[in-house]
Amino acid sequence: MASSKSSGFKARENPSRSEDWANLATATSFALLIAPDGTIIAANEAVARRLEIPLPQFVGSCIYDHFPGEAAERRRAMAKRAMESGAAQYYEDVSTSGNVLDTVIHPVLEQDGKITALAVFVTDVTGQQRIVHERLRMATAIEQAVEAVVIYDTTFSIRYVNQAFEEMTGYSQSEVRGQSGETLYQGIHQQKSLKLIRAAMDEGDAWTGRTFNTRKDGRVIQVEKTVSPIRGRFGVPLGWVSVWRDVTHVAVLEKQLRQAQKMEAIGTLAGGIAHDFNNILGPIILHAELGQTMLPEGSSARLSFSEILEAANRARELVDQILSLSRKHEADDPVLFRLSSICKECIKFLRPSLPATIAIVDDVKTEDDVILADPTQIHQVIMNLATNAGHAMRESGGTLTLAVQAVEMKQSMRTLFPDAEVGSYVMLTVKDTGQGMPEEHLERAFDPFFTTKKSIGTGLGLTVVHNIVARHGGAVRLESKAGVGTAFHVLLPRSSMVMPASVLAPDVGSMRGSGQILFVDDEAALRTSTSMALELLGYEVTCCASGQAAYDLFHEQPDGYALVLADVTMPGMTGLDLARRIMSEHPETRVVLTSGFSELINPEKAKEMGIGFLKKPYSTNALGLAVRDAIEPGGD
Repeated sequence: MASSKSSGFKARENPSRSEDWANLATATSFALLIAPDGTIIAANEAVARRLEIPLPQFVGSCIYDHFPGEAAERRRAMAKRAMESGAAQYYEDVSTSGNVLDTVIHPVLEQDGKITALAVFVTDVTGQQRIVHERLRMATAIEQAVEAVVIYDTTFSIRYVNQAFEEMTGYSQSEVRGQSGETLYQGIHQQKSLKLIRAAMDEGDAWTGRTFNTRKDGRVIQVEKTVSPIRGRFGVPLGWVSVWRDVTHVAVLEKQLRQAQKMEAIGTLAGGIAHDFNNILGPIILHAELGQTMLPEGSSARLSFSEILEAANRARELVDQILSLSRKHEADDPVLFRLSSICKECIKFLRPSLPATIAIVDDVKTEDDVILADPTQIHQVIMNLATNAGHAMRESGGTLTLAVQAVEMKQSMRTLFPDAEVGSYVMLTVKDTGQGMPEEHLERAFDPFFTTKKSIGTGLGLTVVHNIVARHGGAVRLESKAGVGTAFHVLLPRSSMVMPASVLAPDVGSMRGSGQILFVDDEAALRTSTSMALELLGYEVTCCASGQAAYDLFHEQPDGYALVLADVTMPGMTGLDLARRIMSEHPETRVVLTSGFSELINPEKAKEMGIGFLKKPYSTNALGLAVRDAIEPGGD
């Protein structure tokens, strides 16, 4: 690459004086004066050292003899061009070693304008070129980086943003360049983050953290960013560079992970509570039922036992509610039923407990509302949502609406229910006209233990709702507006199966039987109440407090027992271990395991093993059914 410019040196009276040309040569790294034929008239020491030739020997030689053929011809051509044009030639040369040389050839003119020599000045710009190339590569890397990059000057004005920033925020470089960095932080929450950043900048420190920022289209994104000082020589601040990474999607995943971890912890707690509490409730229920059978109809004592049973059954429902927080609970008992029928039952429960200032509307918009689910859990979902709605209107009154309708979930609707798959659903809407929920509460509404009821709330109601609906393959959406009210929309998969005719439960009299039963449980109160209930049903009972004691007793007379009834969770030999040992030695033995909560066994696993399962706390009715079905499978 070469260029020419009309300029030349005027020779002095005696241009052959080498000291004059030597003075001129000090103006650059390499300088020499050559005759038109290439003979070296004068040169500085730098040229001679570069070519490794003593200066006296170098002067007087032909310059082209010191270079390879191709390089010599290229330089001869440039000298010829300077001679013919009479103008200075500027070009970039490359040495045999690969160095980049910035070269200028000036014609030396006599008084009459005749060219008598050429002054050649050469500067090695290899280092400068490398710096330029590195800067270009750095600039290209920053411009094409996946992360957004923002460069501020010392006044916090934006001097540069890259392409990733434009894509992330929707603002172009021309729109933000020269603007204050504060324009990227809108609203009180974002301004708080900005104050933290500016505080670190004022101290000259780097800042790392997450902030919310508003895009040009108004959408809020969550950004993980660093802000670091740019320093020159001696630590002089030149500005700031900030690297942004959009973590909006990552934040959603992190929130889901935290929610899962919370639910895992709650589930572990629920299991322990369920096991202990069910062992307490078991004797209460059985003794209350036994007391009822011993008293005549209409007696005040019999009425007291009825109250005890009602309270115990409410406590059992509470245990089931706590247990539903755990995904490790025993399998649900799904049946076909109409969702509207459960709504009507819930309204009967709700009406007496709500103030007269709250109207209840039952809005059933379809008859195609059959679902396959656990009715107890769906009842719990409706009661939890309706109770919350009633609490929101307790002071001011209003309208509580329970609406049921059939919906077809299409792909376009999944933005409203991202957890629901495309398909047929029944949608339950529980809506109130209360004060609504503040925006800051919406995201936490389904978090465990989060409640706005200062002295009466547990913070588990909506968490239970979310878990139950999710386990049934459905989804929940919350809508709320301050001063208007709140609506929960619950989607449950609609079933195309035909509902079977209802079956009446057998009475206790039909469950009487006979035979010797070996009953083992480490809870003394439960041993007493269960043995009394079994004796009432006509059975003879032998009780043991441990699995090992029961095994030893069974081993003495293996043919003497019609049934082994054992608790699962016991110290030492568990009920499951006892069942396996007995059945491995005597496969014909009938075994039923009982449990309020256990990760070792559930109804499905028990069925696979060929044994029965009875959930605690059980009633006399449930106990009689389990024993009869085990001793007389398939009997009436």
